[in-house]
Order: sequence, then structure tokens, then C-alpha cells
Amino acid sequence: MNISNNQQSIRDCKYLAYAEVEVLHLKDLGRFSAARNHACASRRFALYLSELGKKDISFKKITPHLMADFESWLKTQGVCRNTSSCYLRSLSAVWNKAVLDGLAVGNPFTGTYRGVARTCKRAMPPDRICRLRNLDIEAVLTDNGQIPVGKKLRQHIDRLQFSRDLFLFSFCVRGITFIDMAFLQKSDLRGGVIRYVRRKTGQRIEVFVEPLVSDILNRHTTDTSYLLPILTEQRDPQKMYRQYQNALRLYNKSLKELGGMLGGLHLSSYVSRHSWATMARQHDLSVSVISQALGHDSIRTTEIYLMSLEGNVIDRANHALLESVFKERKRHPYSSPRQIK
Repeated sequence: MNISNNQQSIRDCKYLAYAEVEVLHLKDLGRFSAARNHACASRRFALYLSELGKKDISFKKITPHLMADFESWLKTQGVCRNTSSCYLRSLSAVWNKAVLDGLAVGNPFTGTYRGVARTCKRAMPPDRICRLRNLDIEAVLTDNGQIPVGKKLRQHIDRLQFSRDLFLFSFCVRGITFIDMAFLQKSDLRGGVIRYVRRKTGQRIEVFVEPLVSDILNRHTTDTSYLLPILTEQRDPQKMYRQYQNALRLYNKSLKELGGMLGGLHLSSYVSRHSWATMARQHDLSVSVISQALGHDSIRTTEIYLMSLEGNVIDRANHALLESVFKERKRHPYSSPRQIK
């Protein structure tokens, strides 16, 4: 989309109207995730503007002071720092596009936070992953009478077992994300190796198919071009994206239920990824190797994953140091490694 300077001046062009067109443009390009993020950010910004008595605002009137006030307003609305950052990154991306189109100048986002704050990462220890693999889902549901209203028990069991297998598949395939897992093609599996390109970073990943992965693939065959039966739509990009969103919601819902069966564990689509990264570090893989394995585009991203774990590494080193100095042989308080929460 290009808006000529001759067609519309900076003074007259309104931000929300421009953003709406940009969202449609992204959809036309098949960039549905970016379009969704921009649309969500625009809705939040529109709510803020409505409290100021405005339906829209020209680019010329968007100032660093206004965006700082918007950031503060988000905080009063209970929006967490990373979500606020996501909104501001989306608004900034639209602004930058407007700059390229000659409709805006400067950068009113310089005083806002648009990074990724450290969050509490959750990882499962090895014994819990083994418990999940061996969990008798049918017995738990039958013994506790946990049969969902309006659903047949068998269908519910099958859904939970499939979600359990997807979680284990993700863990075994070096923490593959749900979106990359969903869009894996049968052609990506050749000679006992899964080769794919990360949709987020464009990094090429190759993973050897371990026996458990092979077992999971044998249990869940599909008539489509996809390697796993998560999606069925193969032609319409917009339908694919909607189907992916629905599948992700159902997957996380199932994982939450499975976590409850394991004693109240927090399970989500990213726990398998964080668990693999945590255990890889505990097995002395370097951060650079883990970064390459996860398909991160920077080591800094990997460091955010592992930041909570490093405290445990230091604790163990300190224990060894003190033991060597004082010759004590007491039980190591961190013999069971602290987990990323």
C-alpha cells in the first residue's frame, strides 16, 4: 500500500484509518499474525483516544508525550509490561510504514518500552515429563468421574492423548514451537531427519527422528500433506491461520487439564520448549549451541530463556567451592536443580 504525498498530507492523514488499511494489506500478503497484532494494538489505542474524546488522531499530533501517556494508561488498565511492549511495537511498525510513505516524520516512541522483559519461565523436570508420558489418562478420567458435559468420554480421552503426544513430540524435536509443528509437511521428513524453516526467524533446523518421535508419527497419520493431523486446510491461507488459532487454543486447554492430572502443573505450548532448553543447559550444552538448536535469531533471546537457570549453575559452583575450602560433605541443597518457573 502506498499513499502518495499528493493524495493526502501529513496534516490530514489519520493514524487509525491508516493502520486499518495496513492491516488489510498484511492480510493480503498472508501475514495474518502481524495483521492480528496490529489490529489488537489499534483497538487499544482507539480505546485510549476515546477517553480523550477523539475518534482518531493525525500523525502530526502523535508526540512522545502522548505515547508515554498511552503507555502509562495501559499500565492502569492492568496490561502487563510485555503485552504493553507488544502493542507499542505494533503501533511503531505502522508509524514506520507511514514514515516510508511520507506521511509521518520523527519517532514518538523513543521514550516507550518496546523490549522483552524477563518473565518467569516454566520448565518440567525430567521425572514429570516421564510421568506425563506414562499417565493413564483414561483411568484418571474414569476414576475421578471427570467426564466433560456434552462430550463422549472416548473423544475426550483421544483429544488429551493427542495433546500429550504433541507435547512430547515438541520436546523431542528440540522444543519445536506449535506453529512450526502444525505446518510441518510430510516432505520435511526425509531419511530419518526432519528439516524445516522456523516461521518466526527463518532459521533452518534439522532434527534427527528419535524412536519416541517415530512412534508418535506412526500413531497419528494424516491424509493431507501435513506431517501431523493438526490442520486440514491446505489452500486458503486465511482459513489455515484461523484453523491454527483454534488448534492452539484447544491444545493449551488440553495441556492445562493434563497439568491438573499431574498435580497442578502449569502446562502450555511453550513449556516443552523451555523444558528442553533448561535440560540442555543442565547437560552442559553451551548457550550458543542451544540458541542454534532452538532456531533463535540471537543468543540474547536464548539467554532470556535460560536466565533463571543460571542462578542454579552458580549455586552449584559456589557449593563445590565451599566444599573444597571447608571439606564439608553435607548434602548439596541444589542437588535437585532449580527449575525455570
